Amino acid sequence: MKRTLIIILKVAGGIIGFLLVAILVIVWSLNTPSVQNKLLKYATDLLAEKLETKVVIDSIHIGFFKDDVKLYGLEVEDREHRKMLQMESLTAEIGILALLNQEVKINEVNVKGLKAQLYKPSPEAPANYQFVIDAFKSDKPKKKKTKLAVDFSKANIEEVEIVYNDSRFSLGEAHYNKGWLGGHSLKVRRLQTSWVHIKKKDSTHVDNQLVVDAINYEEKGSQRLVSIDSVRYKTDNHLPHKRTGKPKRGWFDDGHLNVVANIKLAVNHADKDSVCGELTHCEANDLASGFHITQVLCQFKYQDGKVHVSDATVGMKNTTLHFDSGDIQLPSKKKGIPFQYHTSNIKGTTLLTDISHPFAPVLKEFKIPIHLSTKMSGTDSNLVFKDVVVNTTDKKLLVYADGGVDGLKDKYKLNVHFNVRKMTTNPVTVERIINLFPVKKFMMKQLRSLGYINYTGTFNVLWKKEQFRGTISTRHGNMSFFFALDENNKYLSGNVQTNAFELGKAMDYPDIGTIACRAGFRFDISKPRTAQMRRVKGGKLPIGKVDALVYKAKYKFVSASNIAAHIVSDGAVAEGKINMKGKLADVLCSFSFTNTDDMKKTKIKPGVKFHLFGKKTDEEKAQRKTEKEKKKQQRTEEKAIKKQLKVEAKEARRQEREAKKAAKKAARESLKKD
Repeated sequence: MKRTLIIILKVAGGIIGFLLVAILVIVWSLNTPSVQNKLLKYATDLLAEKLETKVVIDSIHIGFFKDDVKLYGLEVEDREHRKMLQMESLTAEIGILALLNQEVKINEVNVKGLKAQLYKPSPEAPANYQFVIDAFKSDKPKKKKTKLAVDFSKANIEEVEIVYNDSRFSLGEAHYNKGWLGGHSLKVRRLQTSWVHIKKKDSTHVDNQLVVDAINYEEKGSQRLVSIDSVRYKTDNHLPHKRTGKPKRGWFDDGHLNVVANIKLAVNHADKDSVCGELTHCEANDLASGFHITQVLCQFKYQDGKVHVSDATVGMKNTTLHFDSGDIQLPSKKKGIPFQYHTSNIKGTTLLTDISHPFAPVLKEFKIPIHLSTKMSGTDSNLVFKDVVVNTTDKKLLVYADGGVDGLKDKYKLNVHFNVRKMTTNPVTVERIINLFPVKKFMMKQLRSLGYINYTGTFNVLWKKEQFRGTISTRHGNMSFFFALDENNKYLSGNVQTNAFELGKAMDYPDIGTIACRAGFRFDISKPRTAQMRRVKGGKLPIGKVDALVYKAKYKFVSASNIAAHIVSDGAVAEGKINMKGKLADVLCSFSFTNTDDMKKTKIKPGVKFHLFGKKTDEEKAQRKTEKEKKKQQRTEEKAIKKQLKVEAKEARRQEREAKKAAKKAARESLKKD
């Protein structure tokens, strides 16, 4: 028994010894460059045969004792004999023994000089890398694979260039390091990408370029700190700037952006379902337009496609806005969920000079501090503002309103609409505001006499058209009005109506008493046309005409009714005719003036026109018929205006109901989450 056991141990020892020697010989031979290069050539030929293209690897080194792999000079061509993939070198230190525990442990990996040129000419055409995917695709049913745990300790990547059709991506260097205590850090330098965006509406090609100087990520305790330094984003649509030929237009043009930004944030929690943290610094400056956001601060939480923002502050040079909370619903085509958002009350102070250079140069001298408060909600195509309050510091200007913006995706359908529930101001503040604008100032003296002005109404800003309507009340009486600015043809037109207005006191013409009238007007606001007229005739008056029907009026001690007035101004002289119809005679009056600030110098020439035996001539009959038609047209216009006001009021109430429903829904969802 003992002898048998000794023989078995000797045989086993011999076999084990032989295996040990054989393993040592194989390891030693594989660790020599000659054997490894032969194996490399064999493997490269097999890979080239499988891919049916040219594959080149300059050299490879496998250190079995150091657990390292080094590969140099990789090149793979596509089927068009273009260099599809190139890599200067790859080195890796891999824990071989960890593979026995189904773990890939990479102590360090270094990649240098990675280049890829990938093309897919059209959605239907195959990509130039598709043959690689097809070559390694298996027709056998997929088996459940054993998952390998991958553990990276350190990674360094340098000089990466990737081309995909018209898009380019490059990376200077990236360094990842896993600390001893499990903390991670990542440093990325000189990240650059460019691509071409084709607008669906007009097929305009827009070149986009994004450059990031540095991205730093590190973990400190339970926080993950991220900083993105010197982000530069440029666009170029190869078209003239929107400002070309329009020197008074703002500089903002999304086809010519040049934005520089810096961002810092702290992530307090992150998993596959949710992320929460704090934006500690964000600054963005469009160097092309001068639109400069100096600071954005907030706390955020993302979960289930929704972003909740709290304690948010947005700042510009002279502007600070703050709101306590807001919710953003991110869009999802699969679920059919649109993009939408809403905020709590936004409060802050601003100087409109902050937006003058990018959007409205006319506001460059508007340095009156404006305090505002509003709630905002909307989608990707509209904005809704609720409970808008705007006032100056001294509250001599106070506005309460609601409104919004529709048609954000199409400038031709753009509609900025607001319902002004109440506006109160005094003539001093109005004059102060008017004086901030480089415009010709008419009838400022008359403005001062009005005292406090109260206004309720609506206004709409459409594509090259503005409309204002409402009622103004002053110490001299009330009047309703409708103004329309036609930016295409450069005309200001509209009408004014009053039941009792002290015109003489307002115009500093004591002989005129209280009037009730309706007037329509049309003025030329084209600078080339008006400049040409002023070169010929001079003058400081507006150029246009006014047609009025005075229901009741008083001049000195004479009361009159149903007076038709027609005034025409050529810029230098305004000439008017007044006609009061009578059964036996018409009372006529013509007048002229050259300066609205000195109406006492108005020249008046009265007259009387008798009817022949009380009978009307054909001319008078035709004139009367014309006046009737004009009255009918005026009544039609009044009905249309009233109808429009009703429609707008109804739409405002509908929007208010929808906003309340959305707010209640958001509140319910918030309660469910809590």
